[in-house]
Amino acid sequence: MGLTLFTYVSAVLMLLGIFRVKRRGRGSDLRTFRFAGLLSVSYALCLATGYGLAISDSATALTLLRLAAFFAATSYLAFFRLALSYPYPRKLALVDLALLALGALALWRFVFTDDYLVQVRRVAMEYLRFEGPRYQLLSGIGAAAALLAALVFILRGFRTVSHIYRQQLFVMAAGMLGSTLIGYLVAIYLPTHGLNTIYPIAGTSGLVAVWSASYSFSATRIFHVPTLAKTMGAWIALFLLFVLPLAFLSGVVLQFRLSIPVIVVLSLSLGFLLFGRWAERFSRGRFGSARDEEAREQLESDIAHIDLSVGRDDVLSKLAAILEAEFKFSWFVMLSETDAGDLARVYPGADEAIVAPAEAAVIQILASLPRPVVLKTDVIADPSFSGSKAPLLEFFETLGAEALVVAREGRRVVGVFAFGPKRSGADYDILDYESFSAVYGKLFVVAYYIRHVARESLLATVEKEVGLADQIVKSVQDSIDPINHPGVDVAYVCRSTRQLGGDLYDAVRISEHRWFFVVGDVSGKGLNASMSMVILKSMIRTLLREEQDFIKLVARTNAFIKEQLPRGTFFAGVFGFIALDKGSVYFINCGIPVIYFRSPGLDTVIEVQGEGKMLGFVRNLEPYLKTRKLALPPGSSLVISTDGIIEAESVRGERYGKEKMVQIVTENRGASAQEIVDAVIKSASSFADGKLEDDITILAINYHGHKEKKA
Repeated sequence: MGLTLFTYVSAVLMLLGIFRVKRRGRGSDLRTFRFAGLLSVSYALCLATGYGLAISDSATALTLLRLAAFFAATSYLAFFRLALSYPYPRKLALVDLALLALGALALWRFVFTDDYLVQVRRVAMEYLRFEGPRYQLLSGIGAAAALLAALVFILRGFRTVSHIYRQQLFVMAAGMLGSTLIGYLVAIYLPTHGLNTIYPIAGTSGLVAVWSASYSFSATRIFHVPTLAKTMGAWIALFLLFVLPLAFLSGVVLQFRLSIPVIVVLSLSLGFLLFGRWAERFSRGRFGSARDEEAREQLESDIAHIDLSVGRDDVLSKLAAILEAEFKFSWFVMLSETDAGDLARVYPGADEAIVAPAEAAVIQILASLPRPVVLKTDVIADPSFSGSKAPLLEFFETLGAEALVVAREGRRVVGVFAFGPKRSGADYDILDYESFSAVYGKLFVVAYYIRHVARESLLATVEKEVGLADQIVKSVQDSIDPINHPGVDVAYVCRSTRQLGGDLYDAVRISEHRWFFVVGDVSGKGLNASMSMVILKSMIRTLLREEQDFIKLVARTNAFIKEQLPRGTFFAGVFGFIALDKGSVYFINCGIPVIYFRSPGLDTVIEVQGEGKMLGFVRNLEPYLKTRKLALPPGSSLVISTDGIIEAESVRGERYGKEKMVQIVTENRGASAQEIVDAVIKSASSFADGKLEDDITILAINYHGHKEKKA
């Protein structure tokens, strides 16, 4: 039963591999693959069940094993049919008829005659098989079909021009060869050398073929060969240094399974924890992602330290040099959005040449892409691009590019970074894709700078680094949708005491009576915090257009901070919706220190923010997010502030604190929103002797009741 369990598990894994491939754009090739895969699953199930029944019902076992052989042979015929047409599906009616006839012949000879197998029995732990007179011939025909399929995959791989299709074909060929080798070793070679107890696991051979084809259907990027070699080395090392010792430990403790089961469980659990943690550290430190992450972090740092004050051409020249050292491309092109909405080439060259006019379909396609990084191999091999494949490939050809990084703000394309072929002639691979994704945030800042700042004549009128970055921040803050409505009075201040900072306030008009707003503080000071704030605001606006669920919007923002912004970046703030027609505010606290509420029916100001977790600490924050609702009766006030106010310090080191802020809000009962904001800032500044050291953001909302806007 133990060995047949492996085969049953492999059948389940094969089903997962078969149906993980998306149907869109695959056509007949996907149907052929799924047919071949289901035949492999049938082979595994019949084989495992047949050997399981060999001890009690030899007649049924014989029938199942004959069926298993038939399914194995016909699965190889199906893979051969796939090899004849992939990756360009075509009709081969005569070939299909011939393969159907061969399948019918195989069914007859394997199942309904004694040519393949005469009898099977199980004695103790061994299986006795009485093979038919044509066993070797029929087995050889099945293996020949597999080898022929592998050969066709290889030949078509050498003939195809596309590197990604070549890789896919070679992977399928490797899967067929691996499946044939495993089947030969387990079903023929080892049993003839006295190891006939392992017949039941012969069904696992189909797993290699199915998952190789499944991976090929899904893969749209080229292998990074050194990474692949390291990964294989890691698996071999883990098997030798982790799996084998743990298996030995399991064998030892299981000797006591009848008398002391608790010790068995505890020993295995302890062994798994110790060996597992060691193996994971060993793998990361020597073979994989740890060193790759270090290289990507260095690339992020190099881009982040580009001096934005030196002018557009010098900024892009330095960026091109940094990226060229990492990716070894032949050339680099930067496109930027013009005021008319066109995409114009701004690097290389001084003249801005229009590459795509505003009405071009490709601009809308780029704006709606599911991800900002697109490799040419993605467009060629990924079925999700089938509807936009032609215009995207034409765009790649126009630029002579092999990879694109698209900087977007909402549904607008702010800029495009196009990377030419690698000097080595290789395609951009998985590692390159991950590196492009890692530096997307930094590239967005450059694109935003080119679009909104470098086009203006600012160099003569502002300070160098601080001045230019401050213009970026000012440009972002000026794009806020003001909350103008007769039922509400709103005022805010968002400023940095050092010109640059990470405090953020944004408001987006959703409908006539509703606005989305966010108030918060990005960790850090100065230029880095400001740039992170710019990126974060743009991403929040993008997600707001894509995500209808409030909690998922915040969860995706958290994931973006964790995965895309520099390591150690956190956001403490609040996300909210104000519904003036309902007299309510809905908010999710993400670490905002204070939200004060004053109701006309109360003489006191109360805190309503509740508990909240800052964004950027953990990857999945969704289970911890909670939407709160606050009713706003007419005459009520809401004051939201980051920590810059309450953490202001006097010359004696005392903190301003919440109590003083509550006192000011209480004293300004009946004041306008702007007067409340000014009073709080004046009080805190006076307390700190005019030297507020932290960034300041404060938002005040006075609700007067729902009133229709005048026409």
